Amino acid sequence: MNQTRSWLRSWRLVLLMVILFASGALAATLAIRTRTAVPGWSDRTPPREPQHIPLSVIKSRFSNAQTGLQREDYLMLARHLLEGWSLYRTPDGARAHYPGLPSVAGRPADGLEGYARILPLAAVMLARGEDPELQPGLPLSQALREGLIRGTRAQDTASWGDIRPHSPQYVEAADIALGLWIAREALWEPLSLEHRAQVVQWFSGAMKHAPYDGNWTLFPLLVHRSLQALGVDVSRFDARMQTHWERLLHLYQGRGWFYDPPHGFDYYNAWGIHNGLYWLRRIDPDFGGDFVPQAQGDFAGFLRHLIGPRGHPPIGRSTCYRMALPAPLLGSLHVAPGAISAGQALRALDLTWGWFVEHGALSAGAITAGLCGADAALQPHYSGPASCLWSTRSLVIALDLDHRTDLLDGVREPLPVETQSFLLRHPVTGWVVRGEPASGRIALYPHDLVPDEDAPAPKPALREPTPLSRLQEWLLQRPKRPDNLPALYRRTRYSTDDDIARRCEPGP
Repeated sequence: MNQTRSWLRSWRLVLLMVILFASGALAATLAIRTRTAVPGWSDRTPPREPQHIPLSVIKSRFSNAQTGLQREDYLMLARHLLEGWSLYRTPDGARAHYPGLPSVAGRPADGLEGYARILPLAAVMLARGEDPELQPGLPLSQALREGLIRGTRAQDTASWGDIRPHSPQYVEAADIALGLWIAREALWEPLSLEHRAQVVQWFSGAMKHAPYDGNWTLFPLLVHRSLQALGVDVSRFDARMQTHWERLLHLYQGRGWFYDPPHGFDYYNAWGIHNGLYWLRRIDPDFGGDFVPQAQGDFAGFLRHLIGPRGHPPIGRSTCYRMALPAPLLGSLHVAPGAISAGQALRALDLTWGWFVEHGALSAGAITAGLCGADAALQPHYSGPASCLWSTRSLVIALDLDHRTDLLDGVREPLPVETQSFLLRHPVTGWVVRGEPASGRIALYPHDLVPDEDAPAPKPALREPTPLSRLQEWLLQRPKRPDNLPALYRRTRYSTDDDIARRCEPGP
């Protein structure tokens, strides 16, 4: 009996210690999460597929990219993505919470991206006269205006918050301002004077704070020029905008290329800087004088060598913006006429969207976060579920040009890799590009050195998420995805058939 009692006391002591340990571990976990968790980490949106224009229809249409797409194909794509946005928009209209892995900025900022990054596409469709009802009695234009009013109202529960230096709002303000200018008749003019003043007050944060060097410099410039073109007096910011412009010019290295800190030369020159220059030139035809046409023409003349039937060599960060790469080719048709042919710009648009749609770039009414499908190894911590909507930038420019020039009905012309072999050295970036028409393969050597093609796969290797990183995410409730900047910048060779590109297995 005494032995039994002793045994029970021992087990009770062990059980008590286990409970105390578990309680301490739980308390420690909660304490850590209080300090490290990003807002809304556990709130995830289930995927929903558009029904009016399902993904199967888009894939069927874009399977014809090799023989040439048509205007209606791109309009259907835009409608599909806008239907996707309607599935994820919040009832107040100020955000859209897409399915996918969150960013380090948290759910409210990710939701703001869901509003801002679809807005230029929605705006260009509105400018074309399309204003579909998202639900009975709620047209697209009204939904966007309601979201704008709620988001810019300081004391509103849906408020986007003030624009601060280097904040997510600073970035997204540019797309919102641009969207208001593109669809000014549908979005800006119906606003009351009170609401216009409220919106302008929110935008003022983007003009009074300094941006990061590089492509961020264009964000306040786009806000400033968009508001100015809408009739808003922003003259008190003119001198500051001139300083931003001069700083961007200081980063210009020649032949169309800007050094974009902190990583230097990459595709942000295309889908960031030259995309912004196109829109600044559209808003203000005299913006940048003779410099902008010369720079964009030079850039387009080189960039067309990097796009072909199998996509493009996947170098650099923000891989999921990949369908935006043809944006400056299209933009040059307006900014620098004659730099390249409209047929080549359209061919680049067709092949880029066709290749990536076929290989999983669309899912659940959204753009996937990866080179093809969703891919945590290629989704940096700053990218959230809606970040990749910047992929639509080439589509937005194409639809904008088509609305004024019937561009999308034009004849397609072969790209350089489809006509002849080439080995092209760029004197500013140090990039060497090799094209092989027989295979459609494009290889990029970013360090002015063409290594032995039979050499082993370039290093460093792409890192994958690990059980430890997933455990860290669970514990800290913040992104701990692998840092793959070394693999995306430091290799001696990138190509359309390397190990990164081979992640593009056909989607379901």
